[in-house]
Amino acid sequence: MTNLKTVIIATIIVTVSFAILSFEGYPLNEIIAEELSEDKGHLFAEDTVITGMFDFDKGTEISRFEIFTQNTGFKARDKFAFTLEKIVGETPLLHEVADHAFLYRNSATEKKDDNVFDVKIIISQGKDQKRSFSYFNCFIKDYFVVTKTDNEEGWFDKGFAVVDHFEIQCGSYQPNNPVYEEMTAVKEIADAKSSVDYQSEQKKFER
Repeated sequence: MTNLKTVIIATIIVTVSFAILSFEGYPLNEIIAEELSEDKGHLFAEDTVITGMFDFDKGTEISRFEIFTQNTGFKARDKFAFTLEKIVGETPLLHEVADHAFLYRNSATEKKDDNVFDVKIIISQGKDQKRSFSYFNCFIKDYFVVTKTDNEEGWFDKGFAVVDHFEIQCGSYQPNNPVYEEMTAVKEIADAKSSVDYQSEQKKFER
């Protein structure tokens, strides 16, 4: 009976941990740890980090962003669209898709299928994932580079900032609630343990 209890609890822990801490084979805790090892650049309340994980036909790209805004998608029949901004940096695959979207913007027949991608936005604090959003069948709706100055609070004491601005539209969307999932998993573990203990006590009583 003890072995059964151990198996039940271990199975729940492994299943939930995998669901919360991985995306397309990439363990989230390692991704967040890598983000934390770098200079955050700009300050966020509660040390919040915004991470974008892009799944392109040519490969996967992971990058930190300073701004994430959900523009539309909550209301019925809304298109799923959001905005990302970051300091111009090492995102060659994302830049390639943006460039292709521009080059083929006037010719639907020449638009390349490999421009469509999936993306997961992860909002974390420390090594803990607080919220995430999965978007599927996405494309670049608009892209431009803008120079921002320190007259905005978010760029204070940083002088001028040269920023990538991406507007992305997607075919479908899935909000994720990792804190609730973890809370539910803890309850399931407690319920499983209580159930096994109760069965064990019943067998003792029957004897």
